[in-house]
Amino acid sequence: MDALLARLMPPLGIGALLAIAMLSAGLALTRGKLADARKDLRVEKAMHETDVANFAAAQARADADHLAAIGAMADHFGRIREDAERKMAAVDADWRARVLRLPAAAADPDRAGDADMPGAGAAPAPDGPGGDSILLGRADALICATNTARLQAAREWALDLASQPEITR
Repeated sequence: MDALLARLMPPLGIGALLAIAMLSAGLALTRGKLADARKDLRVEKAMHETDVANFAAAQARADADHLAAIGAMADHFGRIREDAERKMAAVDADWRARVLRLPAAAADPDRAGDADMPGAGAAPAPDGPGGDSILLGRADALICATNTARLQAAREWALDLASQPEITR
């Protein structure tokens, strides 16, 4: 057995040396690949952090632009509202003045004695051809004047909004 072992020893030694050399070369190649992979990972991580920072900055800009647009719209519509309120107050004053210039209606003599009895008495005579007369108290006329002024102001406000260019987002 010693003779067999002595005879096989040199080829086994050379084979072992070759195996060690190949394993060392494979290890060196793997270390190189691992170093390249680590370098690529560092580059990828840096690029990811840059992307995250860019996204955060873009989001902050978009949020600031959005808040600025909301502020601009609030200012714009606030001015429109204040202008509409001023116009409504002026029209209301005009209509109230018109109502107050009207003479007060005289009391209907036929209805004075029939106040206690509903439905009794003659109906008032019509003011003009083809219609019944309607007597409206001054307080009710003032309410109508205020409502008319509000409706006119609302109409003008709506027309102003329709004629203005749309605010961009």
